[in-house]
Amino acid sequence: MIRGFWPAGVGGTGELRHLNVPLLAEHSFGGRGKGDVAAGGAGWVVGTAAPHAHVVLEAHDGPPPHEAAGWSDAMETPFLTSRAEIGLTHAIGDDFAGGLKLARPGLQRVRVFRRRISDGHRWLLQFWPVAGIPEAPRFAGRARPAVGAGRGDKRYGPLAMDVLSVALWSPGRHTRAGLARRLLATPEQVREALRYLTRRGLLRVGGAVDGDPTSVIALVPLRPRSQDAAVRWPTAG
Repeated sequence: MIRGFWPAGVGGTGELRHLNVPLLAEHSFGGRGKGDVAAGGAGWVVGTAAPHAHVVLEAHDGPPPHEAAGWSDAMETPFLTSRAEIGLTHAIGDDFAGGLKLARPGLQRVRVFRRRISDGHRWLLQFWPVAGIPEAPRFAGRARPAVGAGRGDKRYGPLAMDVLSVALWSPGRHTRAGLARRLLATPEQVREALRYLTRRGLLRVGGAVDGDPTSVIALVPLRPRSQDAAVRWPTAG
């Protein structure tokens, strides 16, 4: 868990006004489930790690060169912080402790690289400030398919959380084909991920999920039914 800070109850204004910021809070979105690599929200970024994680954090004034060589997973996500300082913690709910100075507070973009090593995962997270309407999360590399082998809809859970992250940061009109390109999945996998989310009351979809993958559908994230239903993220050692 990389923790910044975002005051509870503070919503978005200006070019963030389209966001339902309370749904991006740590104990709302962050507690629902886990994607395959990472996700970001209002005051936090969480990575899905092996028991041991070797983490490097970098702060930049602008987008650093995209150097994915040697990394098996690569993705980007927005996140919000009202302080120009972030720190590494171990779990949801840990106290905030700073450590890395950012260029400025506000809307950030973070590029996340991950690869497997002998005793866990090695991570590189690069942060830089951005302005305007946030670009939704995007994958540039996956070490393994977006949906694993096996039976049952639980195998769609990690991809579903990635779809939900896109919907939270960019609610409104999308296509399954566009989501598939953004998340390095197939339109059929995205369809099942959307069904996973709607069955669990996490997302409302306007339009035909089974229709043409290029047809426009509307994605509306929903408030969790109860805090007790939230699933806590695993911790990184």
